[in-house]
Amino acid sequence: MIHVTTCGFDSNHKKPCNIEYNLASNEYLALFIKKESWYYLDDVRSEAHPNMVIIYPPLSHVHYGCDFPGYNDDWIHFSLKEDDFGLFGSLSIPLYKPLYPYDFYYLSKIVEMMSRAFHRITEHSDDIINNYMHLLLYSLSDQLLQAPYEQMPKYFYELSRIRTEIYNAPANDWQVSELSNRLFISISHFQHLYKSFFDTSCRQDVIKARIKLSQFYLVTTDMSIHEIADNCGYDNELHFMRQFKKNVGITPTEYRINNKS
Repeated sequence: MIHVTTCGFDSNHKKPCNIEYNLASNEYLALFIKKESWYYLDDVRSEAHPNMVIIYPPLSHVHYGCDFPGYNDDWIHFSLKEDDFGLFGSLSIPLYKPLYPYDFYYLSKIVEMMSRAFHRITEHSDDIINNYMHLLLYSLSDQLLQAPYEQMPKYFYELSRIRTEIYNAPANDWQVSELSNRLFISISHFQHLYKSFFDTSCRQDVIKARIKLSQFYLVTTDMSIHEIADNCGYDNELHFMRQFKKNVGITPTEYRINNKS
């Protein structure tokens, strides 16, 4: 059994951050880094790049941060019960070491679903969260063991990092032509690879990321619809409202009322 004590998904820091503390004797931390930042291991500072995972064992000294606004990560504090004490050894998941799984986005989606379950208490919450944690760790193990970098399809890592960048900053003016130039490939090749890897187009991912960010603003702020549209990368408020209703099924105002209540 894996017991999650606290967790967070898409934790955004509006200011530079410097996070430092010690873990308890039975406490693990799984950190999923989505933004250029830094971390310390054994008092040595290193650069952290998007799509990096670190799992800290109990009693670790945790120290990481970012020198500019916009740091973003997922994180889980958890403990292992007796039947799972040997889990990391059996899965060959290194602890206290930077890891770069080949499909970081998939792992982050698991954290998102688990985080929602964690904050929605039901009769089966403990079992649901335990199963999500096992899915997360087994999936991480598969990615580390079965598909080292040299065996992955060409451009997968590069496109995976671009996808993380899009979800970190959906309001940016993402142009497929510019993204394909970064990889020195044609636009059509870029679009084909993106669709084949992630089962969606780059443009659809941009829209999805913008709608997701707008949902966050609608529930957590009092910004007007016009301000939210502008902060999510829309030049036209009406375009935002139409796209929101097409993807969510209701208007932004209805979404705000339903979720705030």
